[in-house]
Parts: sequence; structure tokens; C-alpha cells
Amino acid sequence: MPRLDTAIPLIGRDPELDTLRAALDRARAGHAGAVLLAGDAGVGKSRLLGELAGDADGVTVLSGRCLDVGEAGLPYLPFAEALGGQREAAERWPVLGRLLPGLTQPEPADQTVERLRLFDAAHALLVELAARGPVLLALEDLHWADASTRDLVLFLLSRLDTQRLLVVATYRTDDLHRRHPLRPLLAEVSRLPAVARIELAPLGAADTVAFVSALAEGALPDAIVRTVAERSEGNPFFCEELTAAVRRGANLPEGLAELLLARVERLSPEARRVARAVSGATQLVAHASLGTVCGLDEDTLETALREAVLHNVLVAAQDGYAFRHALLREAVYDDLLPGERVRLHAAFARLAAANGTAAALAHHSFRSHDLPTALAASVRAADQAVGMQAPGDALHHLEQALQLWEAVDEPERISGRDQLALLRSAAAMADTAGEADRAVTYARSAVTEADLRDDPELAADTRHQLAIALIPFDVHRGEVSKAVAEAWELVRDRPASVVRARVLALRARAWVWGVPDVDVDELRGHVRQAVADARAAGAPEVEADGMVTLAAFEDWQGNVELSTRLGLAAAERAAEIGAVRVELRALHNVTCNLLVIGDLPGAARMAARAWQRAERAGLGWSNVGVEARTSELFDLYVLGDWDTALARAEVPGAPRFARARVGSYSAPILAAQGRFAEVEDLAARLADQRDDARTGVLLGIALAEAAQWQGDAERAVAEIRTVIERLHALTRSSLADLRWAVVTGVSALADLAEEARRRGGDAGELVGQGEELAAAAEPVSSVQVRLEGRSPDTRVPTARLAAELNRLRGADDPAAWAVAVDEAAPLPYWQLIARWRWAAALLAHGERDAAAEQVRLVHDAATELGAEPLRSAVAELARRGRLTAAAAPADDVLTPRERSVLELVAGGLTNRQVGERLFISEKTASAHLSRVMAKLGAGSRAEAVSLAHQRGLLG
Repeated sequence: MPRLDTAIPLIGRDPELDTLRAALDRARAGHAGAVLLAGDAGVGKSRLLGELAGDADGVTVLSGRCLDVGEAGLPYLPFAEALGGQREAAERWPVLGRLLPGLTQPEPADQTVERLRLFDAAHALLVELAARGPVLLALEDLHWADASTRDLVLFLLSRLDTQRLLVVATYRTDDLHRRHPLRPLLAEVSRLPAVARIELAPLGAADTVAFVSALAEGALPDAIVRTVAERSEGNPFFCEELTAAVRRGANLPEGLAELLLARVERLSPEARRVARAVSGATQLVAHASLGTVCGLDEDTLETALREAVLHNVLVAAQDGYAFRHALLREAVYDDLLPGERVRLHAAFARLAAANGTAAALAHHSFRSHDLPTALAASVRAADQAVGMQAPGDALHHLEQALQLWEAVDEPERISGRDQLALLRSAAAMADTAGEADRAVTYARSAVTEADLRDDPELAADTRHQLAIALIPFDVHRGEVSKAVAEAWELVRDRPASVVRARVLALRARAWVWGVPDVDVDELRGHVRQAVADARAAGAPEVEADGMVTLAAFEDWQGNVELSTRLGLAAAERAAEIGAVRVELRALHNVTCNLLVIGDLPGAARMAARAWQRAERAGLGWSNVGVEARTSELFDLYVLGDWDTALARAEVPGAPRFARARVGSYSAPILAAQGRFAEVEDLAARLADQRDDARTGVLLGIALAEAAQWQGDAERAVAEIRTVIERLHALTRSSLADLRWAVVTGVSALADLAEEARRRGGDAGELVGQGEELAAAAEPVSSVQVRLEGRSPDTRVPTARLAAELNRLRGADDPAAWAVAVDEAAPLPYWQLIARWRWAAALLAHGERDAAAEQVRLVHDAATELGAEPLRSAVAELARRGRLTAAAAPADDVLTPRERSVLELVAGGLTNRQVGERLFISEKTASAHLSRVMAKLGAGSRAEAVSLAHQRGLLG
């Protein structure tokens, strides 16, 4: 037999092993890090990781492996395995009992809070272990990880700092199809500065020959060694199998399955039976379990197992047996006949029913066509997943239960639940997991099911849940109002209760989404009644939510300072009782208050605080989490902190809705930077999400602005008309969005009108179109004016619109632009746009000195900001007006950020390394470098560095 695994020297992996050892050395020195070890199946990931762990003297090695059990796996399995030997240290954090059975578990609390506590506890345990000595956490086969494991991996990797900790995670690249759930996680963590990636490629030709020679131990002629090496295509596992086959005197098999099965076919019938049984297991199979499944007596079983281990089919672990390689298990399982699979899974289901997990029972029962048992087990598995703070896994089990509901008789008796309870649980888990569209689907089904019952409070409560699920979708605001109105009618005349309090509190919030004019005092009374009802019913979360709404009423009445104080108090109260969603809503309202008073930096900080709280609570992609992230992004955009905003907007790990909503906020920045092709690309990638009003508005405005900067005003107007149609289709559109869109369209029409007049034509039709567009920006009610009219993001486009209408009509008025500049004081980028137009109006009125001052200011600020289209436009204005004072000195051509990027490039860093050093994304670093090359007229990175040195731009 060839020598396998660590019995032979590691060949051809010195660079990768050196990289891993260097990462471990950095961890020893207090610089925590992670390495993603990627490669095809059989390429040697586990062997390389084993080599690292084997010579890691003085390092605590914690190892855990994910298993191929579809989507019904045990949540956090690799962490439970890795931390299983640390029970004494883990006793300090009882919540870890959800990972490590045997620890005393705390009383169950709010799911969101418990999930946060679990994640924090796992992190704290690793920090404590790392304080005692260096720790290597090895997580294998992440391509099989369940959703909760993926979430915990992201949580831990995003908190790597000064711990003496190295995390190495392996995964198969050949398993990652386009929609594989691991892909978003990989994209997310790859942006983290402490995370590196090693792509383990097949061995080179010479190394493959050397590896086969070592396996053959001189027993094969050189020609056969070369043939085996060629056939293996550099895959070490294939090398082992092919070498073993040839040494047995067999012909080289044609296919991989044939190659793998050949090893099994050489076993005795009893050993083959054992191997086939192990192929159907979801995890390591205990010795006693194998005897039961295979129907073999103890002596026969031991002989069969010894044979399978001796022939390198199975390996013996502390707790049982498993295949030596997953590829071999897959080949054996795929070779089973349908009837064999059913019988095998039925046997494992009987074992799981006696002493296994509900998830395993659900899996095996479903595969063995025992649907009643699968239904009951799926419901229990969902409960267990909820208890382990694994909402994604809970949702999977609930969905399987709902799919089985009509396939069994008496499903309520079997499952112990009714269908409505499952639907409501599925909606709640989908919302927590960030699957907003699925939450809506299940909430709607729950309303339909509840209406079949004679229970007004139940019908009202399901409508309340539906309204909450619909809130993220602007296009469904009418449905929100309808659901709330129906819920109120159902409980209006009923005694005080928690449900009635919930509906009352939500009704006061919902009026801003569809009611033209209402009695605010009446609604304030409703909220106060809701707070009183909640207090009487012992529902502190509903009480705190009502406090948030009361704080919001003060803002709507113009008492912003009081509203802010009340909002912060409500957030503190919500935090005390663990009502994270209420806390986040309160922080969002405070963020809006800070925006209203023009404190954009404060608003950005408050939004960032809310996002961090949401992320820590596992709610980063829920509605409240997305709301916090997008609030921060808008503030950063108008403040001009574009690098930070672009980095924050890259969220490939988010669910589809959140990824589109958050990602769309980068579009206006890309347009402002002159990265027009990227705007088009982003719009194309998010095309299927443009029905979401906010996403569609941001993409449409960015496309219009990009078109206008490029001189295509007609396309800009067309894009804006589409945006306005989308906004008018809503029950109540955002006044700020409307006016931003309208002023963009009117500005493009003014460009066309100016061009028409320069050519001696008539601009009357264009003026009419612009005035028609302007009318679309009028508020629908006095309520809307009260709610939105005070905010700078509404006031600034309003002032700009008045000035743009003058320009459209051929009467550009410097005074109107001066007003726009003053209004835009809190929003620096929009103020620069207004100053540019002001300079043009001043120049047209012969006020050259004043125009020159504005031109100089805008040129310098736009250069600093990286607003290349604006810089070019103001430079062109200076050229046309012969305003020589506008030209910036030649040695000031690069912004400080561009100079920082170029200095690092000059030092030999790659774009990714530059991004990590400057805490920006690789894409943003590349964009900065592209602008540097364009400004210097360089055709390459090296030429840009050379030219910069020649011009004295680099020290």
C-alpha cells in the first residue's frame, strides 16, 4: 500500500506552508488573523492544515469540521467540536451551553439578545484562551457550513484584533456554484484587513511526479510514475488512489467514480456493507450504531471495520468512523440503489429517534420517505435552532415542515402545532435572518390562515406582523396602511391587551405612510393609551416602542431637541429590557433629528452606532439594520467622505434585498467621481431590484447625473421621468427624493435650453417641460411638509430648484444661487454644486471677481474631494470666462488620498494591500490609482510613480 497523509513528506507546498506559519507567528506576537484556505476536493487542504497544526509548538489547536448534511445540519457543529475540550473555561459563559451540551444553560430570553450573547461568549472564550497562549482555530469544509456557522464565522473574523489567535478555514472551490450560500460570506470577509486567502492549486508537474514517486516507494517504473502523475492532474488524492490501483496490478481507471469505487470493491462483503452504511450518515458514526444499522454481530463488525480502515477507506476517530475523504463517501453514496438509500436512512432515523438530534431525525426520515416523522422532527429541529440562536436553520426546518403539511394526515396532531403558528414562526425567522421578501410571503399567508378563525385579536396580531414585514418595501406602503387599519378595526372596541397596544402604537406610526391629513393630537392620544395598555399588560417592549413614537411626535411638532432627549431615553430603556429592534428604531429617529438640525457628522455617527448595534445583535440585514446602514451612507455621501461610504456600501454577504438597497447608495458617489461605467454596471447588476423604490430612485438619479456630466442631457431627463413615475406610484413618496430627482431633471433641461439659445433656437418647449417637472415635486399634504420640509435633504434641492428654474427660463439669478449655497451649508458636496452654478451666474452678470472667488473655492474643494466631473466643469467655466485665478498650482494636482495611494504603490504594494493599509476597499484603491494615472497622463503604475517623482509629487 502507498503511504498516505502525514506518512510522507509534504511536497510542493512550501510557499503556502510558509505563509501559514508566518500568519501563526504574527498571531503569537498579538496580531490576530485569519486565512481562507481554498482549493478543489483532494488537493491537500486538510494535509496542509495538519502540517501547520502538527508543528505548532506551544499553540492550543482547536479543530472542527462541517459535515455534508444538506441544509439540515446541526447549527454551529464545527464550533461545538472545536470548543468541546474547553468546557472548564467555557463555564464562565452559560450561554455556551447552546453550543456545548452539558453546561448549565441560562433561562431563554429574547432570541436576538441570546444570539448576540452566544456570539459574544464564543468570542470572549477565544480571547481568554488566546490570553493564556497562542490559539489556532481550524475550521474545515466551510462549503458545508450551516447558516448559523457562517454567521458566527463572520462575527469572529470581523473582530480580529490583538488576540494571539489565528483562524484557518478550508473550503472547496469546485463546490461553489454561483448561488452557493458560502459565496457571500467569502466576499464579505475577504475585505477585512486581517483576512488573507490562499488558493491551493494542483501540484506542478515536477512536484506531482515527486509525490507519486514517494507514494510508490520505488515499486513502480518511471514511465508508470509519469503516467500516473499526468492522469492525476496534480491532485494529491487522485495520485494516492491511482498509485494504489497500479500497485495492485490494476489498469488505470477511466473515471473518478470508477477509481474511487475500485478501492471499496476490493473489500469483503461485510466491509463493503459497513462502508455503504457510513456513506449515509450525517456525521461520525459510533461503533455501536454501525452494528445496529448493518445488522452485524460484534466480531464481524470489528473485522469489517479493521479491514475498511486498513485499506484506507475509513478512518477511526475518537467518537466513531468516517470516510478518509469526502470524495470517497460521495462516490459510495451515489452508487447506492434507491431502495438501499431508503433502508439505510430509515435505520439511521431509528437511531436518531432514540438518541440523536431532531435535525438528523428530520433529515433521515425525509430521505427514507417517512413524512409524518419528518414533519414532527422538522418542527422540533426548528425549535432547537431557535434555542441555539440560528434563525437561518430554523427557517429551513420550518419551511420543510410547511412543505410536508399537506402530504401527511393529521399534521396538527403529528407536529403539535397548527399551520398558522408555523407560518408566523417562519415569518419571524425570515425577518431575523434578513430574508425580507420571504418574511412578507409567510406573513401574508398567516393573515389568510388567521382569517379562517373566529378570533379578532389573532387576526389583528397577524396583520400587525404583516405590516412590520412590509415596512422595508416602499412600494408596499399602501398595504402597510391597509393592514394597520384593518387591525385597528378588529380591536378598536375590545378591552386593553398586548395586541391592542401593539396595534395602537403601530397605527400612530403608520399614518405617515399613507394618510393625507390627520389629527396628530388624536394619534398622540392613541400612543399614550398604547403605552398605558402595555404597562398594564406587562409588555415592556410594546411600552418602549410607544415611547419611541411619542418622541417622534415631538419631532413632527418641531420640538427636535425634546424629541432627541426622549428618543435617547427610549433607546436606553429598550436596551435595558433587551428590546433590540425598539432600541434601533429609537436610534434611527435620533439620527433623523440630527439630520433635521443640520448636524450631519453627528447623524453619521449615530447611524454608525445603530448599525454596529444591529450587527452585534445579528440584525444587520433586518429592516432596522439596513435602515441604520443606509442612513449613514447618505450622510457620508453629502459630507464628502466618499471612501468610507463606498467601503460601507460593499456588502456582498447580505441577503438580496439588503445588498441592493445598501449597494445602491454607492451609485451617486460613483457618478460624482466620474466613474460612469461603474454606475452603468451597478445599475445592470441591480436591475432586478429596481422595483424597490429607494433602490430604483438612487440608481435612476445616479444614471441621470452621470448622463448629464457626460453631456447627454436628454438621457438624463428620460432617467428622471422614470424615477418620478416610480415615486408617484407610491402611496406617499419621499419629498426629499422627489425634489432631488426633479432638480436633477430641471437642471438637465436647463442645459438643453441654454444650448438651444446659444444656437439661436426657441427654448419654450423645454421651459414647459421643466415647469411640468417642477410641479411634480409639490407635497401631497401639510403633513408631508411638517414631516420632511425642515430637513436639509429637502430644503437644499428645493432652493436649487428655484435657481435652476430661473436658469431654465433664461434668467439665471445669482441671488437665487446664493440662497441655495446658504441652504446647502450642512451638505458640503451639494453646496459645491450650488457654488459652481452661482459662479456661472455671477460671471454672466459681469461680477468677475466674485465669480473667480467661487471658481477657485469649488475647484480646490472638488479636487480634494475627488469630484472629477465637477472639477472639470468648473475648470471649463474658468477657461471660458478667462478666470486665471481658478487654475490650481501644478504641484497640487493630486488629492491627499490620491497621494497616499500613490506613495504606497511606489512602495510596491498591490491595490489590495493599499486598500488594507488605508482601510478602503481594493476597488476604491484601484479607482484612486486610475484617477492618478489619468491626471499624470501615465499608461501604467510604474510610469505614474516615475512621473510623480519627476514632478515632485512624491517625497
